Amino acid sequence: MATSLTDQPVATTYGQLLHMNAGIGSSAKRIFDGDGTGSPLWMSTNTLQVDGVLNLKEKSSEPSSPTKGDLAFINGSLYIAK
Repeated sequence: MATSLTDQPVATTYGQLLHMNAGIGSSAKRIFDGDGTGSPLWMSTNTLQVDGVLNLKEKSSEPSSPTKGDLAFINGSLYIAK
C-alpha cells in the first residue's frame, strides 16, 4: 500500500518520488526514483517505453470502444486496437 506524502518532510520521502533528469521533452528519458535508481520506464512528450516485461491485467472480454493503439490482454493473448 502506498505511503502518504502529506505533512512529511522531504528528507524522509524523496525516495518515493519519481523524476526525470532534465524533465520531459521530445526524446525519451529514463524515469528514476528519489534515490537515483533507474526504472524500466522511459518517457517523452509522445512516447512511453517499457524495458523488460510489461505486465497487463487479464480482461475477460474486448473493450467496448477501443481507441487505436489501446492494449488489452484477453484470455492469454495481447491485442492492440487498429
